[in-house]
Amino acid sequence: MKKIIVITQRIEYIDKYSEIRESLDSSYLILLRACGYIPIVISYTSNIAEVMNKFKVDGVVLSGGNDLNTCNKNKSSALRDNFEDKLISYCIDNGIPILGICRGLQVIANYFGSTFTSVKNQVAIKHQLLVNPKSYYYENLVKLKKVNSYHNYGVKELSVDLFSSAYSEEGIIKAIEHRKYKIFAQMWHPEREVPLKKSQINIIKSFFG
Repeated sequence: MKKIIVITQRIEYIDKYSEIRESLDSSYLILLRACGYIPIVISYTSNIAEVMNKFKVDGVVLSGGNDLNTCNKNKSSALRDNFEDKLISYCIDNGIPILGICRGLQVIANYFGSTFTSVKNQVAIKHQLLVNPKSYYYENLVKLKKVNSYHNYGVKELSVDLFSSAYSEEGIIKAIEHRKYKIFAQMWHPEREVPLKKSQINIIKSFFG
């Protein structure tokens, strides 16, 4: 039986039409299917418990897109932050694993009380990944060697509930894990790699099982 993985979406407020739109790069779905999962896209308007129970969800991915409202206050980010905070709480209460990608790492770090700062030269580049030997995913993380980067904000002070799994040469946190709950997050975008990296697929599969 294939596992069911829920994934969140980007939220955009379109002033011209006074519309709130949600979207997701289809590459995320390709990535999750390559891992052997059935992905289900969730809306910020969803009843979380209803979706999770109906589809018997095995895991959640918090996708990229949108700055945190903490870093860049705007209506779209506020809506998404609020929804994803509730989703994180539900997953913790029900023992559901959470994987964060880029913004997903930031929303997890923010949820547990981390602080942020703006960072330079972290958009559309690749850099060496320095891996913490204590990471549960160490063996596959070191195989990635270089990873992409697409973010304007980084973690300044990490919550004591979390630890850094990997960071860049400049010391910017690039991956985190929770000390107690099954939560792992990374700043790089695995779905943007063509072809997909086997070591990244192995990280996701070892995380969700």
